[in-house]
Amino acid sequence: MLRRLFHRSSNISFRTSEMMPASQSLLSTLRKKTGYAITNCKKALEMNDNDIEKAENWLHAQAQSQGWAKAAKLQNRSTPNGLVGIMLNKKCAAMVEVNCETDFVSKNEKFQSVVTQTTGVCFKKSLETVLSSDVLQETPIIRLGFSSEQLGALQLNNNSDSKLSDFLALNIGLIGENMAVRRGAALCSTNSNIKFASSTHPEQVLDGSSLGKYAAVIAYEEGQVLSEQAELIEIIEIEKLPKQLCQHIIGMNPQSLEKEDNSSDEEETALYHQEFLAHPDYTVREVLDHVGWKIKAFLRFECGETVC
Repeated sequence: MLRRLFHRSSNISFRTSEMMPASQSLLSTLRKKTGYAITNCKKALEMNDNDIEKAENWLHAQAQSQGWAKAAKLQNRSTPNGLVGIMLNKKCAAMVEVNCETDFVSKNEKFQSVVTQTTGVCFKKSLETVLSSDVLQETPIIRLGFSSEQLGALQLNNNSDSKLSDFLALNIGLIGENMAVRRGAALCSTNSNIKFASSTHPEQVLDGSSLGKYAAVIAYEEGQVLSEQAELIEIIEIEKLPKQLCQHIIGMNPQSLEKEDNSSDEEETALYHQEFLAHPDYTVREVLDHVGWKIKAFLRFECGETVC
Protein backbone atom coordinates (compact mmCIF):
# COMPACT_ATOMS: atom_id res chain seq x y z
CA MET A 1 0.00 0.00 0.00
CA LEU A 2 2.78 2.42 0.93
CA ARG A 3 4.46 1.81 -2.41
CA ARG A 4 1.30 2.39 -4.41
CA LEU A 5 0.56 5.61 -2.57
CA PHE A 6 3.83 7.17 -3.67
CA HIS A 7 3.78 5.81 -7.20
CA ARG A 8 0.39 7.43 -7.79
CA SER A 9 1.82 10.87 -7.16
CA SER A 10 3.81 12.53 -9.91
CA ASN A 11 3.68 16.12 -8.62
CA ILE A 12 6.84 16.05 -6.49
CA SER A 13 9.19 18.99 -6.90
CA PHE A 14 12.97 18.52 -7.04
CA ARG A 15 15.86 20.92 -6.61
CA THR A 16 17.52 21.89 -9.83
CA SER A 17 20.98 21.90 -8.28
CA GLU A 18 23.13 18.77 -8.36
CA MET A 19 22.10 16.25 -5.71
CA MET A 20 24.37 13.95 -3.74
CA PRO A 21 23.95 10.29 -4.81
CA ALA A 22 22.14 8.18 -2.25
CA SER A 23 24.36 6.06 0.00
CA GLN A 24 23.58 2.36 -0.54
CA SER A 25 23.90 1.51 3.15
CA LEU A 26 21.64 4.41 4.15
CA LEU A 27 19.21 3.49 1.38
CA SER A 28 18.90 -0.04 2.77
CA THR A 29 18.44 1.28 6.32
CA LEU A 30 15.79 3.83 5.29
CA ARG A 31 13.89 1.27 3.21
CA LYS A 32 13.82 -1.21 6.10
CA LYS A 33 12.84 1.44 8.65
CA THR A 34 10.02 3.11 6.73
CA GLY A 35 8.70 0.44 4.35
CA TYR A 36 8.44 2.97 1.50
CA ALA A 37 9.40 2.06 -2.08
CA ILE A 38 13.15 2.02 -2.68
CA THR A 39 12.87 4.64 -5.45
CA ASN A 40 11.19 7.06 -3.04
CA CYS A 41 13.79 6.34 -0.35
CA LYS A 42 16.51 7.07 -2.91
CA LYS A 43 14.88 10.40 -3.83
CA ALA A 44 14.53 11.30 -0.16
CA LEU A 45 18.22 10.69 0.56
CA GLU A 46 19.37 12.55 -2.55
CA MET A 47 17.20 15.56 -1.76
CA ASN A 48 18.44 15.67 1.82
CA ASP A 49 22.17 15.08 1.24
CA ASN A 50 22.08 11.59 2.78
CA ASP A 51 20.72 12.89 6.09
CA ILE A 52 18.63 9.86 7.03
CA GLU A 53 16.56 11.69 9.67
CA LYS A 54 15.61 14.48 7.26
CA ALA A 55 14.96 11.91 4.53
CA GLU A 56 12.59 9.98 6.78
CA ASN A 57 10.74 13.15 7.74
CA TRP A 58 10.44 14.08 4.06
CA LEU A 59 8.96 10.68 3.22
CA HIS A 60 6.42 10.91 6.03
CA ALA A 61 5.47 14.45 5.05
CA GLN A 62 4.89 13.40 1.44
CA ALA A 63 2.74 10.45 2.50
CA GLN A 64 0.80 12.62 4.96
CA SER A 65 0.08 15.38 2.43
CA GLN A 66 -1.12 12.84 -0.10
CA GLY A 67 -3.25 11.19 2.58
CA TRP A 68 -4.95 14.49 3.48
CA ALA A 69 -5.55 15.22 -0.22
CA LYS A 70 -7.16 11.81 -0.66
CA ALA A 71 -9.20 12.26 2.53
CA ALA A 72 -10.52 15.60 1.27
CA LYS A 73 -11.67 14.00 -2.00
CA LEU A 74 -13.45 11.14 -0.21
CA GLN A 75 -14.88 13.00 2.79
CA ASN A 76 -18.47 13.05 1.50
CA ARG A 77 -18.65 9.31 0.90
CA SER A 78 -20.84 7.34 3.30
CA THR A 79 -19.10 5.06 5.83
CA PRO A 80 -21.79 2.56 6.96
CA ASN A 81 -19.36 -0.29 7.71
CA GLY A 82 -16.43 -0.69 10.07
CA LEU A 83 -15.47 -2.20 13.41
CA VAL A 84 -15.63 -1.56 17.13
CA GLY A 85 -12.47 -2.01 19.16
CA ILE A 86 -12.10 -2.64 22.91
CA MET A 87 -9.04 -2.40 25.13
CA LEU A 88 -9.08 -2.89 28.89
CA ASN A 89 -7.06 -3.53 32.02
CA LYS A 90 -7.86 -3.60 35.75
CA LYS A 91 -8.62 0.12 35.89
CA CYS A 92 -10.23 0.99 32.57
CA ALA A 93 -12.15 -0.37 29.59
CA ALA A 94 -12.27 1.76 26.43
CA MET A 95 -14.37 1.27 23.30
CA VAL A 96 -14.08 2.98 19.89
CA GLU A 97 -16.05 2.78 16.65
CA VAL A 98 -14.16 3.32 13.39
CA ASN A 99 -16.13 3.35 10.13
CA CYS A 100 -15.27 2.64 6.50
CA GLU A 101 -17.17 2.44 3.23
CA THR A 102 -17.29 -1.31 2.58
CA ASP A 103 -17.41 -4.54 4.52
CA PHE A 104 -14.50 -5.72 2.36
CA VAL A 105 -12.20 -3.05 3.81
CA SER A 106 -13.41 -3.77 7.36
CA LYS A 107 -11.77 -7.19 6.91
CA ASN A 108 -8.54 -5.62 5.65
CA GLU A 109 -5.56 -6.07 8.00
CA LYS A 110 -4.48 -2.46 7.56
CA PHE A 111 -7.91 -1.15 8.53
CA GLN A 112 -8.05 -3.49 11.52
CA SER A 113 -4.66 -2.15 12.59
CA VAL A 114 -6.11 1.39 12.36
CA VAL A 115 -8.96 0.36 14.68
CA THR A 116 -6.54 -1.26 17.11
CA GLN A 117 -4.26 1.77 17.28
CA THR A 118 -7.21 4.15 17.58
CA THR A 119 -8.60 2.09 20.46
CA GLY A 120 -5.22 2.21 22.14
CA VAL A 121 -5.11 6.01 21.90
CA CYS A 122 -8.59 6.30 23.45
CA PHE A 123 -7.66 3.81 26.17
CA LYS A 124 -4.48 5.73 27.05
CA LYS A 125 -6.35 9.03 27.25
CA SER A 126 -9.10 7.47 29.39
CA LEU A 127 -6.59 5.99 31.80
CA GLU A 128 -4.71 9.28 32.08
CA THR A 129 -7.98 11.10 32.77
CA VAL A 130 -8.95 8.70 35.54
CA LEU A 131 -5.59 8.68 37.27
CA SER A 132 -5.57 12.48 37.38
CA SER A 133 -9.22 12.87 38.38
CA ASP A 134 -10.66 13.80 41.78
CA VAL A 135 -14.11 12.57 40.79
CA LEU A 136 -13.25 9.02 41.86
CA GLN A 137 -13.34 10.16 45.46
CA GLU A 138 -17.09 10.63 45.04
CA THR A 139 -18.00 7.75 42.72
CA PRO A 140 -16.42 4.32 42.07
CA ILE A 141 -17.06 4.49 38.30
CA ILE A 142 -16.19 7.21 35.81
CA ARG A 143 -17.98 7.09 32.46
CA LEU A 144 -16.21 8.96 29.66
CA GLY A 145 -17.44 9.84 26.19
CA PHE A 146 -15.47 11.03 23.15
CA SER A 147 -16.84 12.68 20.03
CA SER A 148 -15.26 12.26 16.61
CA GLU A 149 -13.60 15.67 16.93
CA GLN A 150 -12.26 14.93 20.41
CA LEU A 151 -10.76 11.65 19.27
CA GLY A 152 -9.19 13.23 16.20
CA ALA A 153 -7.41 15.79 18.38
CA LEU A 154 -5.74 13.16 20.59
CA GLN A 155 -2.02 12.56 20.27
CA LEU A 156 -1.15 9.38 18.42
CA ASN A 157 1.91 8.90 20.62
CA ASN A 158 4.24 11.04 22.72
CA ASN A 159 4.94 13.23 19.69
CA SER A 160 2.67 16.25 20.17
CA ASP A 161 2.73 16.98 16.41
CA SER A 162 1.18 13.61 15.58
CA LYS A 163 -2.61 13.64 15.92
CA LEU A 164 -5.06 10.78 15.45
CA SER A 165 -6.72 12.77 12.63
CA ASP A 166 -3.37 12.85 10.76
CA PHE A 167 -2.97 9.11 11.24
CA LEU A 168 -6.47 8.51 9.87
CA ALA A 169 -5.88 10.74 6.83
CA LEU A 170 -2.64 8.92 6.06
CA ASN A 171 -4.44 5.58 6.10
CA ILE A 172 -7.30 6.89 3.98
CA GLY A 173 -4.63 7.60 1.37
CA LEU A 174 -3.11 4.15 1.80
CA ILE A 175 -6.34 2.14 1.80
CA GLY A 176 -8.26 4.30 -0.70
CA GLU A 177 -11.58 4.46 1.15
CA ASN A 178 -13.14 7.14 3.31
CA MET A 179 -12.89 6.36 7.01
CA ALA A 180 -14.13 8.04 10.17
CA VAL A 181 -13.46 7.68 13.87
CA ARG A 182 -17.09 8.01 14.90
CA ARG A 183 -17.13 7.85 18.71
CA GLY A 184 -15.48 6.49 21.80
CA ALA A 185 -16.44 5.70 25.38
CA ALA A 186 -14.85 4.28 28.51
CA LEU A 187 -15.63 2.96 31.96
CA CYS A 188 -12.88 3.52 34.52
CA SER A 189 -12.22 3.01 38.21
CA THR A 190 -9.31 2.90 40.65
CA ASN A 191 -11.42 0.89 43.10
CA SER A 192 -9.81 -2.55 43.37
CA ASN A 193 -13.23 -4.15 43.95
CA ILE A 194 -14.42 -3.12 40.49
CA LYS A 195 -13.67 -5.54 37.66
CA PHE A 196 -14.08 -5.16 33.92
CA ALA A 197 -15.08 -7.65 31.24
CA SER A 198 -15.81 -7.39 27.52
CA SER A 199 -16.97 -9.24 24.44
CA THR A 200 -17.16 -8.54 20.72
CA HIS A 201 -19.05 -10.29 17.91
CA PRO A 202 -17.77 -11.71 15.69
CA GLU A 203 -14.73 -11.77 17.95
CA GLN A 204 -11.21 -11.09 16.74
CA VAL A 205 -8.16 -10.19 18.84
CA LEU A 206 -5.37 -8.03 17.43
CA ASP A 207 -2.45 -6.51 19.38
CA GLY A 208 -4.27 -6.42 22.70
CA SER A 209 -7.59 -5.17 21.31
CA SER A 210 -10.80 -7.11 20.71
CA LEU A 211 -12.56 -6.24 17.44
CA GLY A 212 -16.07 -6.89 16.16
CA LYS A 213 -19.24 -5.44 14.64
CA TYR A 214 -20.87 -5.53 18.08
CA ALA A 215 -19.18 -4.89 21.41
CA ALA A 216 -20.04 -4.67 25.09
CA VAL A 217 -18.21 -3.85 28.31
CA ILE A 218 -19.33 -4.28 31.92
CA ALA A 219 -17.99 -2.95 35.19
CA TYR A 220 -19.03 -5.25 38.03
CA GLU A 221 -18.37 -5.89 41.69
CA GLU A 222 -18.22 -9.24 43.45
CA GLY A 223 -19.89 -9.31 46.85
CA GLN A 224 -22.10 -11.26 49.19
CA VAL A 225 -24.37 -13.97 47.80
CA LEU A 226 -27.96 -12.76 48.19
CA SER A 227 -29.98 -15.72 47.02
CA GLU A 228 -28.19 -18.95 46.20
CA GLN A 229 -30.26 -21.36 44.13
CA ALA A 230 -29.50 -25.06 43.97
CA GLU A 231 -30.47 -25.31 40.31
CA LEU A 232 -28.04 -22.57 39.34
CA ILE A 233 -25.14 -24.23 41.15
CA GLU A 234 -25.19 -26.93 38.48
CA ILE A 235 -25.25 -24.65 35.43
CA ILE A 236 -23.44 -21.39 36.29
CA GLU A 237 -19.71 -21.42 35.51
CA ILE A 238 -18.23 -18.44 37.33
CA GLU A 239 -15.20 -18.12 35.05
CA LYS A 240 -17.47 -17.83 31.99
CA LEU A 241 -20.07 -15.55 33.53
CA PRO A 242 -18.44 -12.12 32.84
CA LYS A 243 -18.21 -12.85 29.11
CA GLN A 244 -21.71 -14.35 29.07
CA LEU A 245 -23.08 -11.15 30.61
CA CYS A 246 -21.36 -9.10 27.90
CA GLN A 247 -22.73 -11.42 25.22
CA HIS A 248 -26.19 -10.98 26.74
CA ILE A 249 -25.85 -7.19 26.45
CA ILE A 250 -24.78 -7.52 22.81
CA GLY A 251 -27.73 -9.78 22.00
CA MET A 252 -30.50 -8.23 24.12
CA ASN A 253 -29.48 -4.55 23.87
CA PRO A 254 -30.66 -3.37 27.31
CA GLN A 255 -31.12 0.38 27.75
CA SER A 256 -30.67 0.56 31.52
CA LEU A 257 -29.73 -1.51 34.55
CA GLU A 258 -33.04 -1.14 36.35
CA LYS A 259 -36.51 0.00 35.35
CA GLU A 260 -37.55 3.34 36.81
CA ASP A 261 -41.20 2.43 37.42
CA ASN A 262 -43.54 -0.54 37.13
CA SER A 263 -43.89 -0.27 33.38
CA SER A 264 -43.71 -3.63 31.61
CA ASP A 265 -42.19 -1.89 28.59
CA GLU A 266 -39.24 -0.74 30.67
CA GLU A 267 -38.88 -4.23 32.10
CA GLU A 268 -38.08 -5.56 28.64
CA THR A 269 -35.18 -3.15 28.22
CA ALA A 270 -33.85 -3.13 31.82
CA LEU A 271 -30.87 -5.48 32.10
CA TYR A 272 -31.66 -6.93 35.53
CA HIS A 273 -35.20 -7.88 34.45
CA GLN A 274 -34.31 -9.57 31.17
CA GLU A 275 -34.19 -13.34 30.77
CA PHE A 276 -30.49 -14.26 30.86
CA LEU A 277 -29.48 -15.25 27.34
CA ALA A 278 -27.20 -18.09 28.44
CA HIS A 279 -29.85 -19.56 30.79
CA PRO A 280 -33.26 -18.13 29.82
CA ASP A 281 -35.12 -19.84 32.68
CA TYR A 282 -33.60 -17.21 34.95
CA THR A 283 -33.39 -13.44 34.87
CA VAL A 284 -30.09 -11.58 34.95
CA ARG A 285 -30.95 -10.42 38.48
CA GLU A 286 -31.50 -13.99 39.68
CA VAL A 287 -28.14 -15.06 38.27
CA LEU A 288 -26.33 -12.08 39.79
CA ASP A 289 -28.00 -12.56 43.18
CA HIS A 290 -26.95 -16.20 43.08
CA VAL A 291 -23.25 -15.33 42.67
CA GLY A 292 -23.35 -12.11 44.71
CA TRP A 293 -22.35 -9.76 41.89
CA LYS A 294 -23.56 -6.28 41.00
CA ILE A 295 -23.16 -4.71 37.57
CA LYS A 296 -22.22 -1.09 38.19
CA ALA A 297 -22.30 0.09 34.55
CA PHE A 298 -22.18 -1.19 30.99
CA LEU A 299 -21.45 0.03 27.46
CA ARG A 300 -22.69 -1.33 24.15
CA PHE A 301 -21.70 -0.29 20.63
CA GLU A 302 -23.15 -1.61 17.38
CA CYS A 303 -21.23 -0.54 14.31
CA GLY A 304 -23.34 1.80 12.18
CA GLU A 305 -26.24 2.09 14.63
CA THR A 306 -28.24 5.30 14.93
CA VAL A 307 -27.01 7.34 17.88
CA CYS A 308 -29.47 9.64 19.64
